[in-house]
Amino acid sequence: MPKTGRPPNLHRLPRLGRNLVVLGSALLFLGGGLFAVATPLPTIEYARPGASGGNPGGSPQTVLSVNLTDSAAFRPNALSAVAGSSVHLLLHNLGRYAHSFTLSSIANFTLNRSWTPAQLDAFFARNASLNASLPPQSFDNLTLSVAPSWAGGSFEFASLVPYQFQAGMFGFLNVTAGGGGQSVSVSDQTAVAALSFVPDSIVVNATSFPVTVEVQVSNLGTGGHTWTLVAQPDVNLTPAGFAGYFQAHPPALRLNVPSTPGVDVTGNVTISARGSYQFLCEISGHFAAGMVGYLYVGVPAPQGIQAASTELVAGWALAGAGGILGIGVALSVAAAYVGRWPPTPKEPRHH
Repeated sequence: MPKTGRPPNLHRLPRLGRNLVVLGSALLFLGGGLFAVATPLPTIEYARPGASGGNPGGSPQTVLSVNLTDSAAFRPNALSAVAGSSVHLLLHNLGRYAHSFTLSSIANFTLNRSWTPAQLDAFFARNASLNASLPPQSFDNLTLSVAPSWAGGSFEFASLVPYQFQAGMFGFLNVTAGGGGQSVSVSDQTAVAALSFVPDSIVVNATSFPVTVEVQVSNLGTGGHTWTLVAQPDVNLTPAGFAGYFQAHPPALRLNVPSTPGVDVTGNVTISARGSYQFLCEISGHFAAGMVGYLYVGVPAPQGIQAASTELVAGWALAGAGGILGIGVALSVAAAYVGRWPPTPKEPRHH
């Protein structure tokens, strides 16, 4: 009887299948390892010392730039100054309508949001420390002397054009204690591929207070964001509760980052006490998706945070990892069709 069995040369297929499985597994491991290396980790940045601005022969001077917009908003709407200093305000009306910048002289007093325009005018007729009316597309420059007695106070400003305040055109000037201190500069970025800040942990090695922090934020994506800093140390807000918290405790700094990629926004904040200060994005859903971080002032960052790297993973490395993963999958699938491993046990021969 003719022998039954595999066709010629097919006796090598189990060995080939085994080799394909081994090679495919190795490539899967290598490709996965490359992707694991490319996975971003939480990063930390150490602040750089900055040049301390000043007014020679007089009190320190801070320059604050504020945009007035037709969306009934000040950009930014949270300002910071040091008691006993001189603040130079650069006001720019970007809109087609008139606006005003009117500052309350009463510390820690929040304007009633239900007031009519007449009630608002009556309040500021008695309690305005600064008032500027800006026609459409105009500029104004004002100087504000921040009295030493203002230390620790939060002063609200608003637009008195009818119903602009009621639509949300208000903000706060937060005043911290004066005295000798230091100045540092920090930078942050909004990630291009995910809703996050890079770095999400920033350390300011402050040795004396108050310390003035200049913040620069760059947008790498195409959506708008905010960089909002909590005014109180060691506060941990949640996505569900941060809006109500900011109504009771105005932020120390709020930077509105436009949606144009590559645009930088800059602001400054004076911090008078050591601690960890949370910053977040207030755009709906962004905080919950991961846009949150911490500014550690005069305290070390928690252990376990990865130091920021200056190297970027090259595009060819990511593409190569994807290719290797694909080849490994293909070889493993091919091995299933070429031959079994381990091979099928041979049937005993009958003589």
